[in-house]
Amino acid sequence: MSATEHLPARAYVAMPMDVAMHDLPRVVGEEFDRVASLLASRGIAPRGAVIRYVAARTDGTFSIEVGHLVDAEDLEGSPIEPDQLPAGRYSVARHDGPYAGLGRVTRELMDAWPGQGLRPAMAHTATGDDYACWYERYLDMPRQGPEGPEGAVEICVLVEKG
Repeated sequence: MSATEHLPARAYVAMPMDVAMHDLPRVVGEEFDRVASLLASRGIAPRGAVIRYVAARTDGTFSIEVGHLVDAEDLEGSPIEPDQLPAGRYSVARHDGPYAGLGRVTRELMDAWPGQGLRPAMAHTATGDDYACWYERYLDMPRQGPEGPEGAVEICVLVEKG
């Protein structure tokens, strides 16, 4: 089920990477832990895990950023500078179940756009047209289910103004 919602700006700290889809589950878990450790070493509490999808590349890899939401004030005086997920109108799908189902939920979200008159907002960059803001927000700690890790996730895609 998808909806269009206005979401607030959210500060986050993440590690950028290019990764193939089959490596995503392994790499993402390692990076979540790495960013959480970095924040903890500075006494900063993470406010939830996030994966930001920057672009799908023609070679089958994704450019992503993996990290955690933070309270920007907690970083004042720190050498860590947060990035920001912009406020705006987002197409949002919610999933509570196996992470293995996120691809299906994302496809369903994208398939609904034409009927809703929606298109993802794009950013024109040196590498081509990238998504202006597309992220998965993990709402709780993963739990082990019969199909592997699972939990509550919001898939949020900034859409063009219309």
